[in-house]
Amino acid sequence: MEDVSLNKTRNGTGFLPQKAVIRRAVGLFSLGLIMAPAVCAFGQQDSKIATTPSSSDEDSSKTDHFGSVNVPMDSWVYPALERLANLGFIGSQSVSIRPWTRKECLRQLIEARDNYLKGEVAGHADGEAERLLSDLLREFNISSGSPEAAVESIYFREGTIAGPALTDGYHFGQTWWNDYGRPLGRGNSAILGYSVRANRGRFFFYDRQELQQYPTIQGTTPQLSSLITYLDESSSVPGYAPITPNTTAGVRQRPIELYAGVAFAGNQLSFGKQVIYWGPTTMGPLSFSINAEPTYNLRLLSTRPHPVPFTEGHVTYRFDLNFGKLSGHHFPARPYYNGQKAEFTFFDTLELGFTRWSILWGVGHPMTIGSLWRNLTSHASTGTNFAYGDRSDPGDRKAGFDFRLHVPGLRKYVTLYSDSYADDDVSPLNAPRRAVWAPGVYFPRLPLIPHTDLRVEMASSEELSQDEGRVRNFLNNQYRDGNTNKGFMLGNAVGRDARAIEGRVTYWKSANTTFGGGFRQTKGGNMLPGGSTISDVFGNVTAGIGKEWSVKAFVQYERWLLPVLQPTPQHNGSGWIQVMWTPQNSVLRRIGKEK
Repeated sequence: MEDVSLNKTRNGTGFLPQKAVIRRAVGLFSLGLIMAPAVCAFGQQDSKIATTPSSSDEDSSKTDHFGSVNVPMDSWVYPALERLANLGFIGSQSVSIRPWTRKECLRQLIEARDNYLKGEVAGHADGEAERLLSDLLREFNISSGSPEAAVESIYFREGTIAGPALTDGYHFGQTWWNDYGRPLGRGNSAILGYSVRANRGRFFFYDRQELQQYPTIQGTTPQLSSLITYLDESSSVPGYAPITPNTTAGVRQRPIELYAGVAFAGNQLSFGKQVIYWGPTTMGPLSFSINAEPTYNLRLLSTRPHPVPFTEGHVTYRFDLNFGKLSGHHFPARPYYNGQKAEFTFFDTLELGFTRWSILWGVGHPMTIGSLWRNLTSHASTGTNFAYGDRSDPGDRKAGFDFRLHVPGLRKYVTLYSDSYADDDVSPLNAPRRAVWAPGVYFPRLPLIPHTDLRVEMASSEELSQDEGRVRNFLNNQYRDGNTNKGFMLGNAVGRDARAIEGRVTYWKSANTTFGGGFRQTKGGNMLPGGSTISDVFGNVTAGIGKEWSVKAFVQYERWLLPVLQPTPQHNGSGWIQVMWTPQNSVLRRIGKEK
């Protein structure tokens, strides 16, 4: 399942040969056509289509053994379901562990629909819920127990960044956040992609592939290489931060998500390239987000809330255990990671999440059961001299804590939440002032402004007590590439020593048609000489067109000042537009008609 690179240099005109682009496009979709018969056969089995979800059909005791794929994290489904929960219609929702499976989204939707029909939530929230439920019911109108094989989506995106772009979030900053680690640079880019899904009984399969055209990406100059070596305190590491040439414009094929698994007892075991999203924030959790390309990992998680014994269902839990490989690391190369997360929900008011994860192994570090045991059980750095390449070092251990609180008495109006992160502490709660925090507040309805919400978040990689600069968080004396995958931050793109604040307003015409805008400013700390300031004003539109088509658009103006890169303020304008086809006539429906 290795990524296939299809890089090719540009013509003298600065663009890829048209025939090369066409050949790659044909090749990508030929792969989809080749897979289609297998996907169809996977789903061929007697089935009954449920046009309207039923609470009895979706009783957990009856559906826990049905496999279900995850809903992509960039889907409109997540903000719609979150808004329903914050309006009071989904009391059992947990956002600390995502993505959700389609079956879990359907369970939440049924709960929201039933509460709406029963009139459990009074007031203007009923009108807001009605606008959201219709689109969601159409999206999840097949019983999760039915076998399914479908082309989920085919999409095309065209984008550009006009002006000097920031492309290194680990050291300086990023112009585009939370974009699955897609190539980032000044110039034009394009994406052609598709996704397919299938499930039969306990088993499920998902594949999302993209053909990505990207512009020339600037390499490192001698001055920049020296600066990076200084920032990472790696002058003693041989060959660190070498001078690299420009990456010429090209086209590459990438699996964005590619996994298969089996479901049992409200849990699932899966393996492949799959997203991990641990936290309640929209800017991006501090540990794992969609800012970087997903990793290949083995994952065991609970797909729905499980009741804690003797609590009569008022307290529920979920867990997520994974083990995977990080790519794009050089110092050392080929490290692995393991992660554990537990989440508890109390009544319909409070959600708490506890995270522990670690980077281990890699070139120069023995891959043994003993080293894995030390990594999992040691609470101190037990290496001999703490120098780079210490074979007895147990790994880079990290911890996290997050919460979401529906304010009692104001549940329909305000939700408070926060994520946190600590390096080399058992938990951020162990020493809160040494940890970094990312708080937020969400208003699902604004007074006097119908169908509009407001979200304000802050993300920090500076401790509350002091600013320790470039070596405190997301970097380790053994693992100099830190919390990255293929060069992008695994968690929030705020970077290693900065604070960002973001506010965004969204107008909801329906669940899949929204208009939003916002502002984000990121201020650097002591890491960069002269500091840094990055300011972004952005707008976005998601519009459903009929039952099968949708359009997304994003536009942004950015001003940045980083004296270590340029002595004067720099500006860029950027944006992209995406057209997606989500065919409703799945293989499952055709089989049902034939029978």
